[in-house]
Amino acid sequence: MAGRRLTAGELAEAAVLGDLALVLALAGWFLPFGFVLFVAASVPYAALRVRRRLRAVVISVVATSQLAFLLGGVNLEVNVAAVALIGACVGGAYRRGWGRPGTLFIAVPTIWAPVAVGTDAFLFVFRSSRELALAQIDVGTAWARKLLHRAGDPRAADAADRAVVWMTQHWYLWIPCTELALLVVMSLLCRRVAVPALRRLDAAFARPAEEHAPPPDARTPAPVPVRLRSVGVTYPGRERAALAGVDVDVEAGTFVVVVGPNGSGKSTLGRVLAGRAPTEGTVERPGSAGLGLVGGTAAVFQRPESQVLGVRVSDDLRWGVDVDDGDIASLLDRVGLRGFEGRETATLSGGELQRLAIAAALARRPALLLADEATAMLDPAGRRDVVAVLHRASRDGIAVVLVTHHAEEAARADVVVALEAGRVVAAGPPAEVLALADLA
Repeated sequence: MAGRRLTAGELAEAAVLGDLALVLALAGWFLPFGFVLFVAASVPYAALRVRRRLRAVVISVVATSQLAFLLGGVNLEVNVAAVALIGACVGGAYRRGWGRPGTLFIAVPTIWAPVAVGTDAFLFVFRSSRELALAQIDVGTAWARKLLHRAGDPRAADAADRAVVWMTQHWYLWIPCTELALLVVMSLLCRRVAVPALRRLDAAFARPAEEHAPPPDARTPAPVPVRLRSVGVTYPGRERAALAGVDVDVEAGTFVVVVGPNGSGKSTLGRVLAGRAPTEGTVERPGSAGLGLVGGTAAVFQRPESQVLGVRVSDDLRWGVDVDDGDIASLLDRVGLRGFEGRETATLSGGELQRLAIAAALARRPALLLADEATAMLDPAGRRDVVAVLHRASRDGIAVVLVTHHAEEAARADVVVALEAGRVVAAGPPAEVLALADLA
């Protein structure tokens, strides 16, 4: 796993948590008592380090720091980078089960040592900057020293004057020492804020099993027909299995709807169909799941705005695939958005955005289309439109799997799979499965 590229899940989590940290830091830049928000901005990076590989943290730090520069200049960029690095050190120590000394053991060589060396080297080379910084210290402390003289405390006043002179002469010592003291205080403060949040996160969500992830499937994408036999999935750190003893078949050109209450294992089943390796049982298919590849598996999720990337509708459909104007018109017609080519995506309703996300998925000519809670955020009319689009896609020969907690959306399905507590409690035609009292 150490040599593998970042997965889609790692990139997504790095982007979401990095954006959250940037919002907190940006708010801290403008609002009163912003220091509290800067400390809070370290928590998303700590969570990212706990859950993901170091390279995901590095990518997130670089991306959010550059965005911070565009929004607020160098000062905001430096602040964001600082809280990100401290958060990563806190998360790294927590991940290893280390306490406060362990946090400092990581932070001091990782952050303080290069910063201290870099600061001294910069001030040594750029003499004018050094003289300006030292002059600012002299001017900034002048009022306090004058106050001591006027208060009639000559010893304290002389000591303050000598301290300023010493700092001017030995700047290469006291500046790194001051940076070390600030780092220690910030690291311990950020740890104090982050650890309770990290504990709650561990209690609510299992950490991704990165070290057990299988190597990429090099076979040609051919996700269907797919047959699950006695499939089980148990997430690391969890005693109860998310799936257990699941037998499900998905054939080409079928519309399968997976229903069940929250926590029943619906999304986990969708991940297995999309290529996640189960912890027990077998998944049989003619080739690889090919998630995101042409002819493989495409997925749409609950929030279409996170998948729509283009400014205009036509731009979004061209993202990552080779399509011409005729293809775009055909795709939009298939999802009920005829004539929307020039529309800005920001002007679309939630249902229209979801249908655009489906069109973008169809642009990759998938054999399997997975819609995981794709209707959850829509009104009843929007849900009906999206289900109709998915049903039409199955009639075009695509295997479509809709994961939903709206049992009424299964009426047009070919097969309904009902889950409860990770097990299949019913599977078959809608009329039979939806007749069960707990799914009505």
